[in-house]
Amino acid sequence: MAAPSPTSSTSSANQGRGSRHPFERMALLLASLLDVHLRMALQEVSRERRRLIGGVLLLGMGLGLLATSFLLASGAILIWLVHGLGWGLIPALLAMGVLDLALAGILLRVGGVLLR
Repeated sequence: MAAPSPTSSTSSANQGRGSRHPFERMALLLASLLDVHLRMALQEVSRERRRLIGGVLLLGMGLGLLATSFLLASGAILIWLVHGLGWGLIPALLAMGVLDLALAGILLRVGGVLLR
């Protein structure tokens, strides 16, 4: 029994690789390239998703803090009107309501102009 020669095993390996058609090799290369691009795109989407979620959370917290500060400022103005200027509670509440409506109207008008 003779041992197989080393050239016969390398020639069969080369024959397996070399037997592919050039179009098949190009298709494999193209598939590999598309796979790399797909992985990169998925990583970018993941980064963008994390960035957007973080941004939305920070905006939500900022809006919550802004609303809280607006309520506290309104309460402080109301207390100042009642205790500092001697107004009654009902006139002070009505004045705050008018002030809030005027401010809301101005902000809505400016927002509408910006959206045009």
